Amino acid sequence: MKSCKSFVIAFVALVLLLLASAGAVVVIVDPYFHYHKPLEGLFYELNNERSQNDGITKHFDYDAIITGTSMTENFKTSEADRIFDARFIKVPYSGASFKEINDNLKVAFTYNKKLRMVIRSLEPNFIARDKNWMRIDQGNYPTYLYDKNILNDVSYVFNREAFSVCAFIVYNSIRTGISGCTDFDRYSNWMKVFTFGKEAVFSYKGEERECFSEPEKQVPLSQKDLQNTIENITQNVTALAQENPQCTFFYFFAPYSIVFWGRLYETGTLEQQLEIERTTIELILSCGNIRLYSFNTEFDLVTNLDNYKDLSHYGEWINSLMLEYMKEGRGLLTKDNYLDYLAKEKEFYLNFDYNSLFVE
Repeated sequence: MKSCKSFVIAFVALVLLLLASAGAVVVIVDPYFHYHKPLEGLFYELNNERSQNDGITKHFDYDAIITGTSMTENFKTSEADRIFDARFIKVPYSGASFKEINDNLKVAFTYNKKLRMVIRSLEPNFIARDKNWMRIDQGNYPTYLYDKNILNDVSYVFNREAFSVCAFIVYNSIRTGISGCTDFDRYSNWMKVFTFGKEAVFSYKGEERECFSEPEKQVPLSQKDLQNTIENITQNVTALAQENPQCTFFYFFAPYSIVFWGRLYETGTLEQQLEIERTTIELILSCGNIRLYSFNTEFDLVTNLDNYKDLSHYGEWINSLMLEYMKEGRGLLTKDNYLDYLAKEKEFYLNFDYNSLFVE
């Protein structure tokens, strides 16, 4: 009986020791940068936006940041560094809501007093969402990594996946002798995975099309969507800029393809989208430290389906082009030119022959 009790105590002690050791490995290696930036002598693969971006934002060295949805994943920070004479990190969140991106930017300003420039995409089809909408359909949020509650760190410290990542980091670093982490040019870049062009755009998710149908009418903007737009932009775009006047915010409407506009046209929601955009522009132009860009009137760009892998996602050459345009001031919207821009945009997209896209 005594020997059995001793065995149980020894077994429990061994289990606790193993758990403590595993937890210590996670804390020391810290694959998601919850406690510190990458350790010298180890190589960290950047491949988990929701788990790693918060730590990157808190602990890396930078004075400028690129963020947004998958529309920003193909930006190259090396190009942004050169063009804007800054030191960028890139922390995109694929499919993210306005709130998710804004919450991360709040973290950036809390932890980095040197932050002087932000480049961020604004998704046209997310603007009229509820101000607190979050993309729970993208998977569970590792909220234990985001907050300051040390007690729930057990979800990270004793996380089997995190420990496995640690083991790989240590093994691969010893095997290759390489240290550091994935560069931000390659982080989240998806160029090698997809093909581009008309066939890719119209076959996206198995969709087959022969023509765009004519709408019965264009639906006006509802009061609810107008209110959502005002609240979403105010809470998740302009408020942060007003709180940080020392920083310059470069925001842009992601230039979706002509097929996106064709869908809006045939569903009768094109004028509705244009009104959402007008409201957004007027709210943002009230902030002197936001430089708002739109490339929707770069018609050669949006009508060339060789630039796209689906109705909205463009190739990395467009990301590079937008950086150059932003530096030049091309596409910059101001109080003096935005009404002309809106008129030009409305005239083009309401009268474009969308079925010409099917002509070989």
